[in-house]
Amino acid sequence: MEYRKPPSFFICLLLLAMLGGLLLLAACSTNFNGEKLQTARTEIRDDQATAPVLPTITRPSPSLTTPTPTSTPTSRPEPTPTPTSQVDRSAAYIYEANPKLTPVNYGSPALLPPSEDRGQEYVDRITFICDSPTYWMWPNELLSGGKDSKQIWTGPEGTMTLAYQSTYHILDPFDKKQRPIRDVVALHKPDILIIALGINGISFMDEEYFSKEYRDLVTDIQTISPDTILILQSIYPITHRYKHYGNITNAMITEGNSWIMKIAEETDCSYLDTISVLLNDEGNAKDELMRKDGLHPNVKGLTIILDYIRTHAYIGLN
Repeated sequence: MEYRKPPSFFICLLLLAMLGGLLLLAACSTNFNGEKLQTARTEIRDDQATAPVLPTITRPSPSLTTPTPTSTPTSRPEPTPTPTSQVDRSAAYIYEANPKLTPVNYGSPALLPPSEDRGQEYVDRITFICDSPTYWMWPNELLSGGKDSKQIWTGPEGTMTLAYQSTYHILDPFDKKQRPIRDVVALHKPDILIIALGINGISFMDEEYFSKEYRDLVTDIQTISPDTILILQSIYPITHRYKHYGNITNAMITEGNSWIMKIAEETDCSYLDTISVLLNDEGNAKDELMRKDGLHPNVKGLTIILDYIRTHAYIGLN
């Protein structure tokens, strides 16, 4: 059989058909890959759109004050309260054991609580208007300057009576002249003034009489010298050796001290409970702290009183 060569025309058509098929196949492949890429991109954008939005954290500006933490760090323990804010109840048991005595009102705002020891410098700022039990600080030279001290203001005989305070003349220690109490205050205007009066009136003055005389003295001094710090001091106790014991008793003295405390409250003064360091368990003055007369504290007793004054100092004093 004779072989005949296909015409060139058919060969060209066949080649074109094959080429067209290849082109079509390539186009389909490209379109498929593009759709997959587009789908992937769409899924990424959808994931981003549905992702949770994180809250915006606002940081404080460095110039602002950082709030104080509500909890106390373990490395900084709570401060221990100072004992100076507590009332001195050291003599409370004595009043409980001796019901004839009038107890101290430990809740009084006038009562001076324990303080740090303010030392001799504090005592040097004090002037005493006093009767004889406190007067003995001067002849015993327990104050700075010894007998040259100007801190004891009383009568020329070393005492005075509360009942006569409005007209009585005391000895001005600066020039040794006798003047009314109010004139001496006006001349010298003490820094701190302790009034230590009452033992010479407690035997015959009732509460009304006693309180009127005492209050008049206090309020007049406040008017004359308003910058003076006024402290009202308790009357000291006595022993049974005192020759007039019975006319004056420690029951009367503690009652008088309650009147003085009330006056301190009414006049915005402070009250010194110095009697507490002199009492024994029976409610009398300790014999070892008193002179033989049973009325006046001895050097040891007066030293203890001064120590009490230094360690129960006026609150808020510079």
